[in-house]
Amino acid sequence: MSNARNLADLLAPGETTLQTVAIETDRIILNGTDGSASNAGDDLLLDASAASTDVGERFTYEDATDDASSLTSQFLPSSLGSEDFFRKGNTTNSAGRREIAFGATTAKEGGDLVDFAIRTSGINGTGTAMTVDASGFGMTFGTDDNNGRPFRFFGDRILNTYCVEIVHDGDNAGAYGMKIQCGADNNAGTNYGLTFSDGDGTTMGHITFSGGTVSYGAFTAHHPCIIPNSDNNPNSEDNAYDYGTLLETTSISYTQKNGADSERGIVYNVQKTQSANSKSVLGAYGSSMNGGPDGGTNLHQALILGDGHILCNNAGGNIAVGDGICSSATEGIGQKATANPSMIIGIAQEAVTFSNGTETKLVAVQYGLQQFIPWS
Repeated sequence: MSNARNLADLLAPGETTLQTVAIETDRIILNGTDGSASNAGDDLLLDASAASTDVGERFTYEDATDDASSLTSQFLPSSLGSEDFFRKGNTTNSAGRREIAFGATTAKEGGDLVDFAIRTSGINGTGTAMTVDASGFGMTFGTDDNNGRPFRFFGDRILNTYCVEIVHDGDNAGAYGMKIQCGADNNAGTNYGLTFSDGDGTTMGHITFSGGTVSYGAFTAHHPCIIPNSDNNPNSEDNAYDYGTLLETTSISYTQKNGADSERGIVYNVQKTQSANSKSVLGAYGSSMNGGPDGGTNLHQALILGDGHILCNNAGGNIAVGDGICSSATEGIGQKATANPSMIIGIAQEAVTFSNGTETKLVAVQYGLQQFIPWS
């Protein structure tokens, strides 16, 4: 036998009766007015009978398991406002907060501009997860300051991880990653697609485009390489060799995917160059990638294209602009190429004079592996 009763029957004699009580397939209607627009009132009041300054549990959703903790909503106390469906802190300007509904949020109503924020106890200084600046049409993540940008991500002291990750999961080559659309419609002039800056905001370089061509600058390309274990410290991110030290290939290995070699994932096993005019020269040492995002324990950079330097001595004489640089008989050190032909790894971009036979200097070069005929 059902114990259900009409809500109106619960009202004591003399109390105002509900104008509408209805149960439909997708909703329950409790209407405390006659339904006219001119006679608006409180349709539903939930009172926990707590002090007005308390934020108590006003509404609890209970699922089929009778687990009342599965979803709990807390309404703010009446001391913070009256009719508003939702109110956060400021009670003097609430117009923009009245039109908040499931599935949609309006941040502007009646001429009022209302910012929106989600606060967290995160590790950055402001504890801000997301903000929307209604007056400046700026959206930020991780900070209140949009830095004059329409859209800004900010990470503070989040170490050994990426600030932003874009995932388009689909197990298909058509699941593209990221598109940048900017600049002039006819791509005339210099259009800045991407800018790289260091930790304090100093610009390091750009990816630009103009007239149908993409340009990278300043630019240096590298091959990933593995050095001898005797020279590598797997627990250190410090460079294993001096910048500009020449490296030569000893063998080829490949990155692994699902326990098999990747078809194009070449990784070079290298050592310092061992002889003059080595045909196995690969590039100049750049830096260590140990401890990086891929968790490398023996992974380093061999610089092979673009701007850079090579450590050189005077075994081939002083160096002029345009001279080819090959390996010398000194381990890991380059020299002016004199043999015909020479296997060079760079072309000098500055003139360098040596004071003695043991001195080494970094020589600015344009990297590039090629067979070279010295100038006569």
